Amino acid sequence: MGAFAASAQKYVPWTDLMPDKTVFLYANDAQAAVAAIDDPVVSKNVECLGLAIKEECGFTNPECMQGDLGQIREINGTSRFDLYFPENPNGQMVVICPGGGYWVVCTYGEGLYVAEWLLKRGITVAVAKHRMPNGHWTVPLDDIQLIFRYCRAHVAEWGVKKIGVMGFSAGGHLAASASTLYVDDITRPDFSILYYPVITFDKEEYVEHGSRACLIGSEEYWASRRGMTADEYIARQKAYAFLKEHYSLENRVNANTPPAFIVLGENDHTVLPMNSILYYQKLLENGVRSELHIFEQGSHGFCFFPEGKPDFLPADVRRAINGSLERWLKQME
Repeated sequence: MGAFAASAQKYVPWTDLMPDKTVFLYANDAQAAVAAIDDPVVSKNVECLGLAIKEECGFTNPECMQGDLGQIREINGTSRFDLYFPENPNGQMVVICPGGGYWVVCTYGEGLYVAEWLLKRGITVAVAKHRMPNGHWTVPLDDIQLIFRYCRAHVAEWGVKKIGVMGFSAGGHLAASASTLYVDDITRPDFSILYYPVITFDKEEYVEHGSRACLIGSEEYWASRRGMTADEYIARQKAYAFLKEHYSLENRVNANTPPAFIVLGENDHTVLPMNSILYYQKLLENGVRSELHIFEQGSHGFCFFPEGKPDFLPADVRRAINGSLERWLKQME
C-alpha cells in the first residue's frame, strides 16, 4: 500500500475486485509509483512505461483520495490505468473515463463498479486514472490516447477485436473528445458510451462551468488584462473563443464519429440534458447509428453500484438502463 494508505483506507470500495494489472504511463519505478498513490485499488502486477510527459499540469502536491466514490484529486505523474480481464472474453474492450468535473476522478462508482459489471459480460476493461488538467486542456486526452495505443498493441494477446470508450459527466466529455478528436485509427474508439456527459463549452445556457474552467481555464483567468497590450488582450480573447468552440464536441461530430449510447436523467440540473441532445442531434445529421435514453428519474451522477448496495436509482430504472446498454453492446460486437 502507498505512503498515503491511512487516507485511502477510509474509502475502501464495496467490492473485493482488484485489477489484474496496473500500468503507470509516466513513472519509471513500480515500487516508488505505488508508494506515491493514495488508492487502495492497485494490482500487485505493476508495469511502468516511463513515457515522457508532453505537458505538465502544474500540481506540486501528491494525489489524494477524498470520498466514498473513490474520488482522487491532483493526479499528475502517477497517471495510470487498471486492467481487468474476463474469464470468457467476448472480443470487446472498454476504456472507462470516470467523471468528477475534471478536478477529481470518481474511481469507484464510475470506474471499479462499472468494470465489475462489464467483466460479467465478457468485456475487457481499462479504468483510466488520468492526469487532472488544471487548465492544461491537452492533458486528459493525451493520457486516454496513450491508453488506447497500449491496448491496441495488445489486442491479439487479450483476444480483443473492438475497443470502445465510456465516460461519465466530465469523463463523458473526455470520452466524447476521444471519439471526435482522435488523431489516427489507433486512437479512434470503435464505439462510445456516454453517461450524463458534458458536451458543450460555447453555448452558455447549457454549459457546465466547473468542468470548462478546470479544462481550459476560468472566465476570470481569460478576462485578466494584467500586463498585456491591447493587441495581446484581443489575441487572448480569440484564443479563449477558439478553445470554447473546439471543445464543444457537438461541433466536432462527423460521419466518422463512433456510434454512441447516451443515457441521462431528465432532471439533471448539473449537466443539462441539452448537452446530450446536441451531441445526438449531430450524430443523427451525420448518419452515425446511436441511441439516446432520457429517463424521468436519475438526476446527475447515478453511476454504477454493486448488487445489494444502496443505489441512486429505483430498481426498475436501473434494470431498464442496464438492459438497454447490454443489448446495445451486443449489437456492437
